[in-house]
Amino acid sequence: MIDLNKISFRGKLRSAFLAVTILSILITGVFSYSIAANRMETNAMKLTQDAVVKSAQIADEKLSKLMIVMMTFMISQPFQSMLKDVLFGEKGQYFTHLANLDNVFSQARMAEPLIHSIYVSTPIGEFYPLSMNRNRQTSFADTPLFGRVSEQKRNVWVEGHEDSLFLGKARVVSLILEPIADFPLKDVYVVVNIREEGLRKLVAPDTAEMASRFLLDSNVQLVATEPDTLVRQAVGSGILAPFVHNRDQETGYSSEILNGDTYLINYARLGINDWTILSIQSKADVLKDMNDVKWLILLLTVCCFIVTVLVSDGLTRYLLKPLLGLQRVMKRVEGNDLTARFESRSSDELAQVGHRFNRMLEQIVVLIEEVRQAEANKRSAEIKALSAQMDPHFLYNTLNTIYWKLKLGQVEPSQRMVVALSRLFQIGLNKGNEITTLDKELQHVRQYLELQAFCYESLFEYDIQVRVPWLTDLAVPRIMLQPLVENSILHGFGGMESGGRITIEADGDMERQRWFITVKDNGRGMDETTVRSLHRPEPERGYALGNMFSRLRLYYGDEADITIESAPDEGTTVRLSMPLKGTNPDAQS
Repeated sequence: MIDLNKISFRGKLRSAFLAVTILSILITGVFSYSIAANRMETNAMKLTQDAVVKSAQIADEKLSKLMIVMMTFMISQPFQSMLKDVLFGEKGQYFTHLANLDNVFSQARMAEPLIHSIYVSTPIGEFYPLSMNRNRQTSFADTPLFGRVSEQKRNVWVEGHEDSLFLGKARVVSLILEPIADFPLKDVYVVVNIREEGLRKLVAPDTAEMASRFLLDSNVQLVATEPDTLVRQAVGSGILAPFVHNRDQETGYSSEILNGDTYLINYARLGINDWTILSIQSKADVLKDMNDVKWLILLLTVCCFIVTVLVSDGLTRYLLKPLLGLQRVMKRVEGNDLTARFESRSSDELAQVGHRFNRMLEQIVVLIEEVRQAEANKRSAEIKALSAQMDPHFLYNTLNTIYWKLKLGQVEPSQRMVVALSRLFQIGLNKGNEITTLDKELQHVRQYLELQAFCYESLFEYDIQVRVPWLTDLAVPRIMLQPLVENSILHGFGGMESGGRITIEADGDMERQRWFITVKDNGRGMDETTVRSLHRPEPERGYALGNMFSRLRLYYGDEADITIESAPDEGTTVRLSMPLKGTNPDAQS
């Protein structure tokens, strides 16, 4: 006995679809038989119409390719060189041009096998493939082709005829073209002979279709000879003329009576010229199997109806059971119950979807916790960043320095300090935005260094350099440099009276899509243990490098990197490496 729990959901669904499909087809057959004759006729016309339209598209593409091949031929250097001699009436290079064009003729015939031959008539002589035997008894002006091109003046398609330009009496369809040139020419014609049999097979390939397809020109004449007697009778009777002359519709179909019998006719016009592809088939041949189908449809419909009534209800309930279970789980999740889980003893595809839904819920719980932790870390880092700027010790030193400078009558330095302090807070607050530009960040640290230089006179000098100008518009987290220079001043220059130097350098690498900022001092340096400790947040110290690095990781992700190089009495170099993340227009003042 087959264990249905081990059958794939695809197999179950396929069985249901087969049952419903068979039932639908057979029931539809019972109701459709009353109109089967008319519908069969219409369907046959539509099917044939698709084939006729496709044939028209194929013929259009083939003839368009032929036109492209001939345009390529006419813009080739040998052909254009020959046209220049035609323009000036130079006949001395005739045989040179004949030899040079022979290769171009061969290339065109190889590019389009439908081409039988190419002939060029000019005032300085005629040109044709050397492998073809020219019929010297007939000149181009004496052929019907010349008369046709004289009437229409432009690209002319000539229906099937015997080739009078070359020996062999091959049946061809001709295309007469005017040459492509940048200068006016007269009496130059390019004749392309297409194999009539090749064109006929292109339009009506050898298939088992009941319909016969053929080509008619605008005069309701066959473009290629047609061996089918029915086609010749239809053309001769004149019943096809309305389809050819009706230019309001490019495609269509209808039925016509010929010799007392009804025939289905389809047509589609070509886009490249005024030819029309038509198809004709007997209505009696289309409907001949209807009597046998009638009783077969009725019998199968009754049987399928009985089977479907017995099977469909139980099969539907069985298939929907696991789906309903998954739906109940989803409703519990909608009510914020993330402990809900899908359970099933089956191993089919629907059960696998339920198990993946369970894993998704587990991942959502993990992600929610990670987001909560990340938000908490971000808030902590932002609070510590602000507290670093509002450090009471720094404010006390700054304001105390301003007071004593005013006391000593140093008004101008005091004014500069007040302006620097005001600018420091204005840039640092950044209108409440966490993201600023590198230009503003450099201005911020410059104001900080200016204030510290007043507070610690003669202790240090500083230099800020931006190697590539476009870095100034780069979006960066605010207050990322102040902790670095603060460490240099408070710790690096501790115990020094003068001679300190701080260098800030910004650089970028467009090829690697990264940018770098380096803060270097010549202070007393640190040992290896102290360098490692700087990577860890230290709340009791207010704002360590670890906190600043945590903020960089929140903004840049794992691509942010920090390198600290230091040794006792050799200074300290801190280098930040971050990916390029674009500019921040909102941060502009």
